[in-house]
This record gives sequence, structure tokens and C-alpha cells, in this order.
Amino acid sequence: MNLSPAFSVIGVLYPILTFVLAGLAVYALVLVIVFLRLRIAELKQAARPKDDPRR
Repeated sequence: MNLSPAFSVIGVLYPILTFVLAGLAVYALVLVIVFLRLRIAELKQAARPKDDPRR
């Protein structure tokens, strides 16, 4: 069975594109987690009273 060149190119590019998109999704998820942790720490620090004796 002889497949056309277009089908073989699509057959190669599809898994590559899938892996790239999966990698970008993981990267975006890591960035969201990191920035949320930083933002939560910033909000906790801002919520403390300025005359807190523990500081």
C-alpha cells in the first residue's frame, strides 16, 4: 500500500504538534501556580496589621 506524501507529512506533524501543545499547557500551568503562590504571599503580607508585635 503506497500512501501519498501529504498523508505521511500530516502523520508526522500531528504527534509533534500534540506534544508541543501538551508541553505548552504544562508550562502555562506551572506559571499559573508560581504566580498564584507569589500573589497569595503578597496578599498575606499586606493583610497583616502594621503595628503587629510579632514583626
